[in-house]
Amino acid sequence: MRKILIVLLADKWSHENMGRASHALLYAKQSKESGLKVKLIFDGGGTEWAVEMTKESSHFYKLYKELIEAGVVFSVCESCAKAFKVEQDLKAVKDPFDEEDQGHPDIGKHLASGWDVIML
Repeated sequence: MRKILIVLLADKWSHENMGRASHALLYAKQSKESGLKVKLIFDGGGTEWAVEMTKESSHFYKLYKELIEAGVVFSVCESCAKAFKVEQDLKAVKDPFDEEDQGHPDIGKHLASGWDVIML
């Protein structure tokens, strides 16, 4: 089975980055519907989106929940969540932290395991 890893690095503070967040979910949906194994990592400024998407008032909430129910795996860079001051907000919702390499996701490990990577 092919595997796709989508890494969202874009923060919440521009129209362009809203597009990146939207496309991260869209690409995850399209990939899942095509039969791929899908993981989306919120990294860097993207950790802010990890909080936003869990809010029922968010434009992205419905699709985010659909993707979780479809089996898309979501995780968050723990170090970046701390740096962008969203760690406590995320802990209140769930504990999605990726702690593979000193609090960061291990992209090399994913590549070595056959994952294709999209960075947004």
